This record gives sequence, C-alpha cells and structure tokens, in this order.
Amino acid sequence: MLKTHMMKLGAALFGVVLFYGFISMTSAALFATRPATAVPVGEDGRAIAMDPNVVLAEAAPAASAAPAPAADDAAPAAEEPAEALAPRTEIDPATIVGDATAGEAVFQKNCKTCHKVDGKNAVGPHLDGVVGRATATVEGFKYSKGMQAHTGYWTAERMTAYLTDPKAEVPKNKMAFAGFKDDTTSIENVIAYLYSLSK
Repeated sequence: MLKTHMMKLGAALFGVVLFYGFISMTSAALFATRPATAVPVGEDGRAIAMDPNVVLAEAAPAASAAPAPAADDAAPAAEEPAEALAPRTEIDPATIVGDATAGEAVFQKNCKTCHKVDGKNAVGPHLDGVVGRATATVEGFKYSKGMQAHTGYWTAERMTAYLTDPKAEVPKNKMAFAGFKDDTTSIENVIAYLYSLSK
C-alpha cells in the first residue's frame, strides 16, 4: 500500500515538473524579446524603409570623393541622421479631439487585456507615451514583421487608421483586436487618453 502511494506521489511530481517545463518553454517562445532598432525618418514623419543591399545615391558620391570634408563642413551632415532617428515627434494638441476620461473607460474595456500603461510590456507593447512615438520602437518587445515595416510616428491620424482596422492598416500584425470600425468617438477618446499619458 505504501509502495502504491509512493508511486502515485512520484508520478504526480513528475507530471508537475513536465507541466512546468512545458509552460516555461511555451512562454519563452511566445514572449521572446529583441532590442528596439532605430528607424530613419523622412521629412513627412514616415520612416524610410531601408534595404540593407541598397546603397543610397547620396552615400555613393561621398564615399568616392577624394578629399575628406573639413570638420566644419562635416558637422551639418552628422546632425541630419540624429534628426532622422528621433524616437518621438511633436504632436499638435489640436489634433487630439477626444475626451480623455471617456477614453480611459474605452481603454479599460478594450485594450488593457493586452496593453499596459505602466511602462511594462504584456502581450502587446506598453502604451506609455505612444502618441508621438516612432512605430515599433518599444524596447524589449518583439514586433511582427508587419509592424516593423509600418514605419513613421503614432500621430492621431495614423492611430485612427490603425484603431479603425488594424489588419487593413498593418497587414500581418499580431494584434487580435479587430478594430473599432465605424466607432470614431471611441477611437478619438482612447487616443486622447493615451495622449494624456504622454504629457
């Protein structure tokens, strides 16, 4: 009898260890992270998609030029990439037309299952400071290829398009939410709420 109980206890412990190992491997695969990468941005605020195999026309003459530019001449060129890689853009408050208080309720109902506003990533990236932030740049979050290709900034206009129909705006993104579709009031309100967190 004691031997039977010991065998059952051993089998139960073995089952717990197997279950824990399975959960650990599954969560590591689902929530794997990678460091955020900087994205060059054009004058229109949209990121420039770069093919690593393509040499920019502007870069080719500079590489073949015989004399090196003077230090004073090189300073403006060094400032341009820093400006192109800005992690944020200014948002005109006039473009934020919703009610932040109502937007918090919309967020709690539709978004908080996957997104947090405390600086920690969950199923989706955290949304602290999302309004005005460059897309796909939250450190430690692994973005889908579709979202990585969706370059630029999260302006009110781009967020509206995304929240209306995420799959249409960013094909192959991983977000399960189908979008607010024709509910522009909810979209405006949740954007106002997220903007209020950016201040």
